[in-house]
Amino acid sequence: MKHSLFSRFQGCFLGMAMGESFGSEAHRLLPHRSNSETAACSPFPWTVAAIGQGEKLAQAGHIVAPELLSATLAGKSTGKLSPGELAIATLPIALFYYDNLTQQRHYLVEAVAAGGGDLITADAVIVFGYAIAQAIKEQLTPASFTTQILTYLHVSLPESVVRSAELISTLEILKRLIANGSELQGVIAAFQLDAETKPMSIEIAIALYCFLQTPDNISLALNRAVQLGIKLDIVGALIGALVGTHSSTVGIPAEWQCALQTQFATPEFSQRIDHLSAQLVSAWSGVYNSFILQEKELPIATVPWVVRS
Repeated sequence: MKHSLFSRFQGCFLGMAMGESFGSEAHRLLPHRSNSETAACSPFPWTVAAIGQGEKLAQAGHIVAPELLSATLAGKSTGKLSPGELAIATLPIALFYYDNLTQQRHYLVEAVAAGGGDLITADAVIVFGYAIAQAIKEQLTPASFTTQILTYLHVSLPESVVRSAELISTLEILKRLIANGSELQGVIAAFQLDAETKPMSIEIAIALYCFLQTPDNISLALNRAVQLGIKLDIVGALIGALVGTHSSTVGIPAEWQCALQTQFATPEFSQRIDHLSAQLVSAWSGVYNSFILQEKELPIATVPWVVRS
């Protein structure tokens, strides 16, 4: 692999946190935003939920009980969670089971149900989890990735074709936009980015679109999302997670990483992400007790079936 598993996990969490911070700040500066939109821009609740869920998963080492997510999200929301919000909260599951898509689907469905989502919501979260898995395995080709996602759904989740017709339709639109090289105005028109008409999977669709246009440049991807102007904190977190996983920590500007401590209430946040990434990789690779690892200590691990020197 071009990058280590640790640097991809770490890049995913860093990108998620930075993307949400960037999106929240951009949302605050947008003109003509409504009071309801401002109220919806909460201070990083899904990032906090994901980090907490990841630490519990690393401690358990294998199975994520559904109640863990419920406890993590307790008090985070009073309404039904969107697919984008649940995709962020369940990100550690997508990372941990990246090498076994059957297990990844199973545990994502359980976690989405624990978070109050239905199977249609789970299908959208599974799409994002699949994108994370393919990025880690270096099997993500931007130009053809939407076709890859649709094939995956038709083969592995054929029931989703009927159950989640809206998601399939959105992915078909995304596929056409990328194939045609559509400009942003065309993207806005195609997705009908209106508060009353947008499909429930729009956050994940926008994140995929912005990421696939510039998969190695988080700044351009996030700025493209700002021009679209929908759920910038959630979309920003999704984009950051994808770019961070795809390019590892190398894909996140150094000045952004240095500014991380000033963006969050706890100055230890970046160290917490580093430790969490090490614990998850350790648990994934079979370390008996990953919590005894010292700082910067990490077992050597690589993808199964790949011969390394």
